[in-house]
Amino acid sequence: MPNFAAFNPNPDKLRTLIFGQDATLTPQPVATDTDGHILNIIMDGTLSNVSISGGTVSVGTIDNLLNGTITSVMGATITAGTLTNLLNGTITSVLGATITAGTLTNLLDGTLTSVLGATITAGTLTNLLDGTITSVMGATITAGTVAISGGTVTVGTIDNLLNGTITSVLGATITAGTLTNLLDGTLTSVLGATITAGTLTNLLDGTLTSVLGATITAGTLTNLLDGTLTSVLGATITAGTLTNLLDGTITSVMGATITAGTVAISGGTVTVGTIDNLLNGTITSVLGATITAGTLTNLLDGTLTSVLGATITAGTLTNLLDGTLTSVLGATITAGTLTNLLDGTITSVLGATITAGTLSSVTSISQKSFVEQANTSLVTTDAFTSLNPVTTSVLGAYSFFVYNRGPGTNSADASVEISADGTNWYTDVDTSTGIASGSVDVLVPQRFLKYTRLSYRSSAAGSPTTIDVYFNGQGT
Repeated sequence: MPNFAAFNPNPDKLRTLIFGQDATLTPQPVATDTDGHILNIIMDGTLSNVSISGGTVSVGTIDNLLNGTITSVMGATITAGTLTNLLNGTITSVLGATITAGTLTNLLDGTLTSVLGATITAGTLTNLLDGTITSVMGATITAGTVAISGGTVTVGTIDNLLNGTITSVLGATITAGTLTNLLDGTLTSVLGATITAGTLTNLLDGTLTSVLGATITAGTLTNLLDGTLTSVLGATITAGTLTNLLDGTITSVMGATITAGTVAISGGTVTVGTIDNLLNGTITSVLGATITAGTLTNLLDGTLTSVLGATITAGTLTNLLDGTLTSVLGATITAGTLTNLLDGTITSVLGATITAGTLSSVTSISQKSFVEQANTSLVTTDAFTSLNPVTTSVLGAYSFFVYNRGPGTNSADASVEISADGTNWYTDVDTSTGIASGSVDVLVPQRFLKYTRLSYRSSAAGSPTTIDVYFNGQGT
């Protein structure tokens, strides 16, 4: 058969070696393993379709990997190109690369120069330098400087916010630092903070430890402890202690206690409590109050129910009813009844009547005393009406002047009565005929007893008139 030597029926006799050339153009055989796999590395070539399964590329350079999958990469360096998907792996160092999409599970100790449209779901972002985070959800920022615009921080701790604006804060706690402006917001709880300027609209159930140069325009300030309010306008203090009010006005005080200081009250009412000092002021009406000490400059048209240990240095005391004056110096009593004068001195007595007691010593009587009592515009009736008795025990001469003022022609009767005990009376003298209208009569007692009085009536029944009665007496 022709070409028999070329076509050997034994396949083992048909084997040959495949050679290539190295860089020196020296022929080199292509080696394989026992399974026929090529062991030589292809240099400066192109493999159109390579499938590596369960293998390891330990060293070398892959210029382009197009539309493939590397299951495990260890110690490799990708210098350029596009890595479409990295699933469950670790890139130790990335320099000048761009990740356009996908999920980067962990970035450990590296730098992302520019991040656009990416989402970081977990991990720690050590430094963000000169970038923008559009949306942060469930992240923790432990240090650094963050500028947030139009975002929401729902929870966490911000150590420092420098020169920024938080539009809305809900349920956050600021532990330290300086909050420059809070515009139209609510601070639920403030502890140890200092507000240097601005307007605090509402402080609900909180404590301001120190306020300097601030203005509170409205709301309720529950407690102000050891502070100073420079100016208060239209505010209401419902409880607490106001230590000092300097040069201000309290329009209305209700249920408050002022323990010290100086208060000028105009048109107000103090219902109860203790006022330690009232300096240069006027109390229009005092009801049920007790003044324990101090100086009451003027009491105009009022009543002191009880005075104990007080000193009245000047003025006019209109009525002293059932009280005791321990010491009187330089005072003048113009009218009334002085019940008891115990161990004192009356320098001058003018027109006074002493009805009882003991006059221990009389230094001198320079002249006879004169006593006068006037009862005017007395209207007569059908029965006798008696005037108050006069103690005549110390008088040497005395008489009653009676003038009938009228009107009309009605006349009046008068009689002088005397008594030793002020209870049982004896008629001493009387008018023999009635005192005509426009006429005068003088009645002089004929007998002497301790008490003397005048009684008067109409001369005719049902014919009243008006009389004036004057008592004049002279001491011995």
